[in-house]
Amino acid sequence: MNTTIKNISGHSLIEVLVCCLLLGVVGQWVISPLKLQLDNLKMKRAVAQVHSAFIAGRDTAYGMKKDLWLHIHSTPSKSFFALHADANVRTQTSVFNKAINPQVLSDVYLSSTATALRFSGMTGRPSGNGNISVWLDEESKIKVIYHDITGRVRICAAGHFTYGYSRC
Repeated sequence: MNTTIKNISGHSLIEVLVCCLLLGVVGQWVISPLKLQLDNLKMKRAVAQVHSAFIAGRDTAYGMKKDLWLHIHSTPSKSFFALHADANVRTQTSVFNKAINPQVLSDVYLSSTATALRFSGMTGRPSGNGNISVWLDEESKIKVIYHDITGRVRICAAGHFTYGYSRC
């Protein structure tokens, strides 16, 4: 009787673990910059939307020759803002009722010095001085600052230079 023994060759457990470790390290090199780039794009998009809400508020109020209010509501997962022809208090569910230019931002958080910002129908300028802060985490906050006297709206980073914006 002739029995043949076949040699089965394979990889040892240590070889498989070393390969997994190397793939993890290389993956981390690829994923970290990609996540930073996605966060950068997300913040720039959110800041651009907030800035465009200011421009729309100014232009629409001046064009309609009547005061308009920008209402802002934010939760950790979504932020809502819209222009309205009245100063009535809005809740998160009613912020889009009879709204002009409603917008939703996902994955960013907004906070404002006022829950409703009035734009003058005579000049288009926002009333008062304040800001709307946009952030992903507490360390990277971008502010959209408005002034009533000049009507100027500027964008800057709170704290240190971040996402391409200079310090406030």
